[in-house]
Amino acid sequence: MFKIRRKSKKVYTSMFQNYLLFVFLIILVFIAGVSFPIFGIGRMITSQEYIGEMQQFYMASKIVKSDYKSIDASKITSVGGWVEILDSDRNLIHVIGKKKDDKKAYTEAEMYELMNWNLDVSKIGNENLNSITPFYSEGKKYYCIVKVPPGVIKIEISRVNEPQKYIEKAAIHIVIGMLIILVFLIIVILFYAFWTSRKIVKPLNKILEGIKKMTEGDYSTRINFKAANEFAQIKDAFNFMAEKIQASELEREKVERLKQQFFVDISHDLKTPVSSVQGYSKALYDGVVVDEDKKRLYLKTIYEKSQRVTSLIENIHELAKLNNDTYIMYKERIDICEFMRELVVEFYPEIENRNFEFIIDIPEYAIEYEFDKNEMSRAISNIISNALKYNPDYTTLKIELEKKLKSIEIIIADNGVGIEEGLKEQIFEAFTRGDLSRKTSGGTGIGLSIAYKIIEKHGGKLYLESEQDFKTAFVIQLKLL
Repeated sequence: MFKIRRKSKKVYTSMFQNYLLFVFLIILVFIAGVSFPIFGIGRMITSQEYIGEMQQFYMASKIVKSDYKSIDASKITSVGGWVEILDSDRNLIHVIGKKKDDKKAYTEAEMYELMNWNLDVSKIGNENLNSITPFYSEGKKYYCIVKVPPGVIKIEISRVNEPQKYIEKAAIHIVIGMLIILVFLIIVILFYAFWTSRKIVKPLNKILEGIKKMTEGDYSTRINFKAANEFAQIKDAFNFMAEKIQASELEREKVERLKQQFFVDISHDLKTPVSSVQGYSKALYDGVVVDEDKKRLYLKTIYEKSQRVTSLIENIHELAKLNNDTYIMYKERIDICEFMRELVVEFYPEIENRNFEFIIDIPEYAIEYEFDKNEMSRAISNIISNALKYNPDYTTLKIELEKKLKSIEIIIADNGVGIEEGLKEQIFEAFTRGDLSRKTSGGTGIGLSIAYKIIEKHGGKLYLESEQDFKTAFVIQLKLL
């Protein structure tokens, strides 16, 4: 039986989770895109700040004191630089740190060049950083010179001297950041579209493909895809529906074949006795037969053939009646054990005449069951009659009734000719006979079909069962309420 899945993830839950993932990726893209220009501009700003730091710690005007011997030049000496103190005549009188040149005095031109270097930062990174400032101590003029070796301070001079280039480079960083955002945004959108297609569009296409094949008459169609939401339920429901339709179609084809076979068989079974009746009656009507004994033989044959036609028509009528859903049986609650004993007694004369070995096992106590006495008698009689009709003399026939926990079982078995394996599955279909020899013995092939329908109308089952000591064993199983 088909069951809808209950614990699968819903489509809206899956879509909501995918949307959160999509938003998270978008945020990451924007963070990455914005971080790039911020980082680039930050580096330029840091360089400018570094210039400020340089001015604070490496410029002579920032560190000079009237008491030049107490000047704090630790920042300068830590990077290999030094500080020189000159008197008013520009002669070296004091050094802080390790001096790396042999200059003892400076000319006015050299002093002027040092002052111009202080204004020309384009030399930073290529030569010693030279910074000079005059100061006074105890009424006397002195000069303070700071010298820092090349390579200590590395900055992009263009950012200092050329603000337009600085702005252009900042704009380039911003454009690159925007491009990063755009590229990754496209990638994220494509990824989200692919994800959505895989989770929704693909299952929908599979379902539509299956529906198309079904409308074209291919009832063997089954759809198969991986899903954990309502689409999985739709898939299961579709496959269940397709299976039911296919089974219905196969059953319809089977019924159609049986119907066609039914008409062929009934035509054949009616044609043979009717033809005999016509032939013999015409011979009598034309006066061809003169001998009285022969006339009586012809009349007997006509009577027997007409009986066969009547029996066939009655069986067909009975089968049609049982196939009608509106047919109502007249059930009464009686002792089924006594019913079986009375029914079996009717077959005693024939059983004795055929020298059958008869085994009967029916309980002596009463077992009450609600059933239609006439219809049940017809069903069981048809099975017993077949056993007597189609088996040779001295066959063993067993009739057994047993009460189970939830049912009553009636077994009618014989060790006669048996039923061919190929016919066992269709033995209860109309016009089916046990073997080729039975087709010539006068049976209509409807008796077992009628018995099957009667038992079915009682809510029971009629089936063939294999037993060790018997070739054929019919089992009637009636449910106890």
